[in-house]
Amino acid sequence: MKANRPQNKRRYKVALLIETSRAYGRGLLEGVARFTRENPSWSVYFEPSGFGRTTPPWLKDWQGDGILARVSDPATAELLLSRNIPLIDLRGILPDLPVPFVGVDNRSVASLAYQHFRDRGFQSFAIVGAPPAYHPHLDQRCRFFKEQVEQNGYPCATFTDTRLGRPAATWEAQQKRLGKWLKRLPDRTAILCGDDLLARETIDAATRSEISVPESLAVLGVDNDEHLCTLSPTPLSSVATDAAQIGHLAASLLHQMMTSSKKRIPMEQLIASTEVVTRASTDILAIDSPHLPRALRYIRSHACDPISVSQVVAQTSICRSLLEKEFKRHLGRTVFKEILRTKLNHARDLLRHSNRTLEDIADASGFQSAIYLSQVFRRELGLTPGQWRRQNS
Repeated sequence: MKANRPQNKRRYKVALLIETSRAYGRGLLEGVARFTRENPSWSVYFEPSGFGRTTPPWLKDWQGDGILARVSDPATAELLLSRNIPLIDLRGILPDLPVPFVGVDNRSVASLAYQHFRDRGFQSFAIVGAPPAYHPHLDQRCRFFKEQVEQNGYPCATFTDTRLGRPAATWEAQQKRLGKWLKRLPDRTAILCGDDLLARETIDAATRSEISVPESLAVLGVDNDEHLCTLSPTPLSSVATDAAQIGHLAASLLHQMMTSSKKRIPMEQLIASTEVVTRASTDILAIDSPHLPRALRYIRSHACDPISVSQVVAQTSICRSLLEKEFKRHLGRTVFKEILRTKLNHARDLLRHSNRTLEDIADASGFQSAIYLSQVFRRELGLTPGQWRRQNS
């Protein structure tokens, strides 16, 4: 009797057109690599490359099953579409590309940036962005931020980096122009930049113009590219975008497209950002009060002990009612709400970065019980701790 031979499983040939010169591209590759470990039926064709490379010559004759690409120009798009195989775009700068796009939820970026600045008491805001239509998603995150600032009644100035997309424009001329604009901003202005590269250039221009960061201007980038953030004259705070999760989701969707022609794939899938990585460029309180900084430092150091509002008041030289008025005026919330927010943020960090039980996390974050922590999560975030962990871990 002959032994049953194992059936040969189909192997899918997938090309990756993703740059390795930037942290975002490397993050996408990390997510794709995780998918291939979970699904070993992929045979991946990939060549390391820089940003904005020309279409690789091998693609014209390549016989494959699917493509994940950061599509940068119409010529590349035309060639990719001519292959007539499943394709997912990971850049999203060509508005009429008839393929699914997977990328960053820029509303979440804008919301995190605004809350990060408001938590530090800023009431004057600005944006450093790219030229219109240079990159729709940079435009989008800046527009969402400006809308949120103005909806809350604050001013928001705008600077457009005209050097991007113009090879003839010089670095020196751009930095001088940016420096002059920065000098005109009110003291203690919070600046969101379209990405970490623009933020690093903004800090450089401020340094050249003898403007102190963060004491006079606070600067926040997007993408949390560690090399750019630490290369900056003042280490750069940044909204972290989850490129690895985006890459993993894109790979999963491409696999569905290759294996099931009847499966409907959404034309746009966006992954929310959940964290601002704080470094020196925003590590300051823009508050004209001797009392709030002392109270906030005490809350951040002791919120998980836990502590009471009375203990916070005792760290200042004013009564509870006056301290509550200062909290409401500068931060828009009560002392108790600030204690609860700090404890909740600590619990979220533990949920995201550890496998500890909910009981352990509640105890470590200063909550009376796991049940109370769950109640707070549902009330403040609309999710249970378990749901939040599955979405963000």
